Amino acid sequence: MTGANGAGKTTLMLVLAGCAPSAGTVERPGAVGLGQIGGTAVILQHPESQILGSRVADDVVWGLPPGCSVDVARLLTDVGLDGLADRDTGGLSGGELQRLAVAAALARKPALLIADEVTSMVDQRGRDALVGLLSDLSRRRGLALVHITHYSEEARSADRSIALAGTQPTMNADMIETVRPPLPPAIGDTVAGTVLELRGVGHEYGSGTPWAKRALHGVDLEVREGDGVLIHGSNGSGKSTLAWIMAGLIRPTAGRCLLDGTPSFNQVGAVAVSFQAARLQLMRGTVNREVASAAGISLDDADEIRSILAAVGLPPELASRRVDQLSGGQMRRVVLSALLARSPRALILDEPLAGLDADGQRDLVRLLRTLRRGGLTVVVVSHDFSGLDELCPRSVHLHGGARERATETCGRRP
Repeated sequence: MTGANGAGKTTLMLVLAGCAPSAGTVERPGAVGLGQIGGTAVILQHPESQILGSRVADDVVWGLPPGCSVDVARLLTDVGLDGLADRDTGGLSGGELQRLAVAAALARKPALLIADEVTSMVDQRGRDALVGLLSDLSRRRGLALVHITHYSEEARSADRSIALAGTQPTMNADMIETVRPPLPPAIGDTVAGTVLELRGVGHEYGSGTPWAKRALHGVDLEVREGDGVLIHGSNGSGKSTLAWIMAGLIRPTAGRCLLDGTPSFNQVGAVAVSFQAARLQLMRGTVNREVASAAGISLDDADEIRSILAAVGLPPELASRRVDQLSGGQMRRVVLSALLARSPRALILDEPLAGLDADGQRDLVRLLRTLRRGGLTVVVVSHDFSGLDELCPRSVHLHGGARERATETCGRRP
């Protein structure tokens, strides 16, 4: 199932999962059996909303009836989480949480599996593995799979493809083509003034406990004024942890991260962070309340709120809109507008393209390029690379929590 953001894909998913339509009928041979063995299983776009167990193995079997036999180790291996059965779910990356949600759904041996953008937070190798696993299950077990995606290669692997057009005349169903990871760019650009300096940065979660996990070690990096840096790597490689350290949200357990020469953890808010799930970052009911609160201005200052929204390409009439009525792209822009209103020293975006259709991705990258040309320092953490070469002329590849030396050159691509 394909279509642009706002075309109705998730609404149709909810109807398939048992929500009553306001018009028409849905015929099925029996009950929906949502979440039951042999019934319907749903994997949501944002996996953190359906992870319930404190341990990975606990989450796979959460809610299953007593006596139900599940080969947890085999399921975790199938989805790329081999050896993580005892890991605390709170320490998993976004992509690892997505894989865990897939494993928990498959543990129910569903007759119908509905997957809403299940590869959006997963690296390319993981995408290939998950799509292959789901396709294989469909062939071997007679599992009916409804897969919602923006990726052209995933749509091509389906038996049938349904494109939703939505109700807006400007809607299009352009698909996202996979782009290879960036090659080392040629040395060329120079930018003045170091904003962030990382030397020997390492981080271990749960230090001193049996659940200790090293996420980063020995990372050296400089981010300069007006820089554009892409951080990429497989799920669990430490990308988000590095982003949080740069923003001062967590303190490294080894090395130092300096913002303008001072430890970043003493300057929380000076570096703005846009998280993977934009909705989780919106704390107020309406757009104008969100912007006013984040920018530290009065809700009555309508002109300033409109000006803040206009800076990210949002129309003034959106100010009175409820945040739950926004599309995924609009949510990201509202978050971005609120962050920029604080005039941050740098902006870090964690998986900013996840869940956006091709047109939404192009619009967001175009906006970020404009902001960077205006002097904004931008760091992007992403599995999607399409269109990012001009925005981020420097790339950093993380593997196993360390920086790969092969991609440590910088400058604009030839």
